[in-house]
Amino acid sequence: MKFVLYALILFLSVGIMLAREALVRFGLETNYLLIALIALAFTALLARRSVLLISLVVVLCVAVNVPPEALGSFRIDQDILVAALIAVIVLPVVHRLLVS
Repeated sequence: MKFVLYALILFLSVGIMLAREALVRFGLETNYLLIALIALAFTALLARRSVLLISLVVVLCVAVNVPPEALGSFRIDQDILVAALIAVIVLPVVHRLLVS
């Protein structure tokens, strides 16, 4: 039950935000079915990961949603943040596939 609740929270917070932002950044049409499918895929990739990885993803999600003016002296492109966020999610799976 704890795992289901954890996955639901990830899906509702990180997954949907990341799916919406990724689709907008890549210039694809955003419809609810596509957002839900991508959010489900990201949630499945994040399920059963360490707390450190989840907290890094949450911090990057917050940084992606902050307006560029609010970052102040940090001149970080939003597209770079989205790419880093996707890389942080996908890289452990790729590593596991290559090592195993």
